[in-house]
Amino acid sequence: MSTERNREREKERISKMSSQFGSIAIHWLMFSFLIRSIITKRFYDLNPDIFRDTPELIESRGFRSETHRITTEDGYILIVFRIVNPFRRNTTNDHSQRPILLWHGIGVSSDSWLYSTDGHLDSNTGHYIENSLLVNDCRTNATNTLGFTLASCGYDVWLPNTRGGKYSIEHRDFDPNTDQRYWMYSLTELAIYDLPAVIAYVLRTTRKTSLGYIGHSLGTDQMFALQALIPESGELIKPFIALAPIAFLGNIWSAARIAISLEPLLRSNPTRLGLPTSLMQLIGIIICGNEFLIDICSDALYAINGFDAKYFNQSIISIDIAHSAVPSSTWLFAHLAQMVQSNRYGMMDFGIEENLNRYGQRQPPDYPIGEIRSKNIALFYSENDALADRLDVQRLIESLNITLLDNYLVPFPKWNHQDFQLGMTQGLYINQRLLRLLRLFDRL
Repeated sequence: MSTERNREREKERISKMSSQFGSIAIHWLMFSFLIRSIITKRFYDLNPDIFRDTPELIESRGFRSETHRITTEDGYILIVFRIVNPFRRNTTNDHSQRPILLWHGIGVSSDSWLYSTDGHLDSNTGHYIENSLLVNDCRTNATNTLGFTLASCGYDVWLPNTRGGKYSIEHRDFDPNTDQRYWMYSLTELAIYDLPAVIAYVLRTTRKTSLGYIGHSLGTDQMFALQALIPESGELIKPFIALAPIAFLGNIWSAARIAISLEPLLRSNPTRLGLPTSLMQLIGIIICGNEFLIDICSDALYAINGFDAKYFNQSIISIDIAHSAVPSSTWLFAHLAQMVQSNRYGMMDFGIEENLNRYGQRQPPDYPIGEIRSKNIALFYSENDALADRLDVQRLIESLNITLLDNYLVPFPKWNHQDFQLGMTQGLYINQRLLRLLRLFDRL
């Protein structure tokens, strides 16, 4: 009996040892996996572009940057960056240093034109080279990162930042942290104050009579509004190239439609809406830089912009997230939500009483888009854009009483809203065509 008891005890001891050994082995494997993952950056991404601001992004590629402060008529101080190519000034192929404005969309900043693909400026040729392979020769090949593509071709590239964002946060009289009046602006104010102030400043500084304007998303929306309200402003813009053009929004199928239900709240409380840069950098590093969690980030981007796992450059998701969720006004979001709900390209609705006070009528007026006279407008759009739906773009085209300079539907069914700035083949399918259009105006 004692022999059997001893045998049972021995089995228990061996079983415990095996269990302990198995537990140690599992923990050792997990620890080894963690260390290997960290070493190979499977759990995080520390790409330096995550932390760089616009001047740092510019200078990291071999260009020089300038910072300009422009005060609008209503007191907002806008920060505009300028890309200087030290190797192409005063050369025979400098396109007369024509100024080009690149205006970003909502939720981002001037950064968004600068991190599509890593690259550097060749000091021998002045050309921009991406991934040591793609050379921007300004004719047959164009690189993906539009800001540097244009600057290396001799264009004078200016990168404005919309009021309320992480750069253009100052005001002559209002403190954005304590004064609600700072945040009381809609699309109309962007159109009639921000755009004219920047355009006048750039033309005065460069001593030119016109400039090129390339906008993305909201950057197109505000230009349509300006030229609708002040048609003669189109004489200063040669050309206006609209990437993912927005005016009518009734057919958007983006997750951003949730803003419709929040419109009363957004309108009733004018304040900052966005997330701190430091938080977005942390999310970019820990979540979007983790190969096991990255799908959370890509799915969020696809829900907003349209699903595209083919052309979107997933290797820069952590960088893109780190530079997104840039603050803006709740009023601006409310105004856009109203345009989605009403399916009209109209001014902001403040309610009957305030509408009567502001507009002299019970309902807000539409932007008179049929009044646009410029024949130097080009539209670039796609089938898979969740924010600039093709049906809305078609309605925009039908509302414009002009002949377009270019009417370009990207020939890929999966090309989405964000691919116009961050697509892996943006150089081939967007930037080359842009350069051909810009060359039409080189002698102005």
